[in-house]
Amino acid sequence: MRLTRGTERDRGRRFVALAGLVIITAGCGTRLTPRQVAAQRATITGAPTAGQAAGSATAGSVGGDVGAASGAAGPSAAAGSGVTGASGAIAGNGGIGGSTGAGAPGNTASDIGVTPDAITLGNVSTLTGPVPGLFKGGAVGAQAFFAYQNSLGGVHGRKLNLIVADDRLDAGANRAATLDLLPKVFGFVGSFSTSDDGMAEALKGKAVPDAGYALSRARYQSPVNFSPQPLPPGWRTGPFRYFKEKLGDPVVTKMAIFYTDVQVSRDAARYIQTAAATVGWKFIYTRAVEPNEANFTADVVRMRNQGVQGVMSLNDPGTQARIATAMQQQQFSVKLADWGVTSYDQKFLGQAGSAAEGSLVDTQLAMYGGEDAPSVPEVALLQKWMKVVAPGFTADPYVAYSWAAARLFAQALEAAGQNPTRATVLAALQKIDDFDSNGLVPPAGPASKRAPSCFMVFGVRNGAFVRADPPTRGFICDKGPFYQMAS
Repeated sequence: MRLTRGTERDRGRRFVALAGLVIITAGCGTRLTPRQVAAQRATITGAPTAGQAAGSATAGSVGGDVGAASGAAGPSAAAGSGVTGASGAIAGNGGIGGSTGAGAPGNTASDIGVTPDAITLGNVSTLTGPVPGLFKGGAVGAQAFFAYQNSLGGVHGRKLNLIVADDRLDAGANRAATLDLLPKVFGFVGSFSTSDDGMAEALKGKAVPDAGYALSRARYQSPVNFSPQPLPPGWRTGPFRYFKEKLGDPVVTKMAIFYTDVQVSRDAARYIQTAAATVGWKFIYTRAVEPNEANFTADVVRMRNQGVQGVMSLNDPGTQARIATAMQQQQFSVKLADWGVTSYDQKFLGQAGSAAEGSLVDTQLAMYGGEDAPSVPEVALLQKWMKVVAPGFTADPYVAYSWAAARLFAQALEAAGQNPTRATVLAALQKIDDFDSNGLVPPAGPASKRAPSCFMVFGVRNGAFVRADPPTRGFICDKGPFYQMAS
């Protein structure tokens, strides 16, 4: 079949979206190398590369407080202005350094972006472009947390404001937007983009704090980047030992894995198989899946013939639902159906229906969609303030990780004292090496870039997501370390 230009462009967009999903929600430690980033962007017909002009664009609405903004013009040109979002809040349970009034006595304009009564921060995320809204949650999460903290009086009497810039999924625009914000903002919080190698380049050699989940290897390795969940190449081994103890060797030595046919997903599948082998798992059926592939009957027949007892997936919710449905139609069941955390999506439940029943999925996030709200106050806070800054927006992993990044930055800002500088906040971040955002994420080491090893398990029961283990809150932390690989 001959693909039209529009069909090719749509296919490229789906590849990028899927890559973004796999990178974050898998919680796997998969990093995009510069070559992989370039290859991913090249799948988009007509998308500008890092050295080309990106043109102008209009930023998507974030919480109703983001208006129009011109995009970055390229790596060597002045960046288009981002958009000032809602004044935000940063605080933990009970708040961090809250204060009432317009600035505390003794407050000064101590550094770029700091006034006696406010601190302005930046966020560079993908809002428009080939995949509109792909990482909008990165802006929403930081804004929601800032709104919460500001409701408590800010930090040391200063309100926290956020300027959001849109990179339109282009590294040149990402770099230019970062450079444009540098003389205006104190630091960066919650930025999300598969093009964040542009930010890393812009901040190279500059002592400017960047609290956020890094996707590119360049940003991950940056000495000024502090992630709430640092993830080098590799995979957590705890879930493999956990399911082996629950189900036994007859199941975990006869596993199947499906993954999306893009490099980041192929890498993740390799990491899973390598880490799982260290605790005795074996994958006897592996398959790379094209986006929107529809028919999995042949796969089900092969899995049955090979004696597969468990299935794992690194795919989008629609693909996961189609595989589960094909298995049900062929009356083929397995002892373990771990569809991956991308299945934590109402689309999966809606499309898979009863075929989703009995799924068990390990993840490294509390159930930010709201199921954990009664037992994890942080989830309740996230849900409440997300609705304040972005009514109607559905929480996604990018919201959760950016909320956690904002909390991490706030903790350092409080520790830096009444009149912070970029240097004192960086020094404070370098001392935070046990962080869990009040239970939203498992413990990790932002300062040492130590990956989290804890996890929790959720399942599908009666058509709804439910927490399985631990049954009320928290994570399982005694089953094994993070298995780190060289690349």
